[in-house]
Amino acid sequence: MQEDDPRNEEVPQPLPSASDVRKVVRRAPKESGSKQSSFQNKFVVDASRAEAEYTHITGMKDHYRHKSLWSYFLMFLMFGLVAFQSFLLAMVGCNVWSFKDYKWLLPALLVQNLAQVVGLAVFVVKSLFSEVKRP
Repeated sequence: MQEDDPRNEEVPQPLPSASDVRKVVRRAPKESGSKQSSFQNKFVVDASRAEAEYTHITGMKDHYRHKSLWSYFLMFLMFGLVAFQSFLLAMVGCNVWSFKDYKWLLPALLVQNLAQVVGLAVFVVKSLFSEVKRP
């Protein structure tokens, strides 16, 4: 029943004139130019930020890979020092080598070797396992 009600009929809108269309067309490039400029500025900022984050991530990846290689080298070096100390003690203990004429040599070698192992361990803990700071 409401379909026959004259208040529900849509009133047709008049079409815009040619001069109104020209005004809109002339104004549109200026608006889109400013929008384009703001979009380009935002894109440059976002792209720069993304590139900086990517560079940081790849740098961290390389940093940890280098730490891994360096820690393996130091583990091998510490193993070598401990193996040398064990070999030295075994040769002296089996009387293959004798340091009777140099009573100071064996204790000095053992203390020096132990100091190197402890020094390397301190170096590894302080430098290899320190926290990496984000920019």
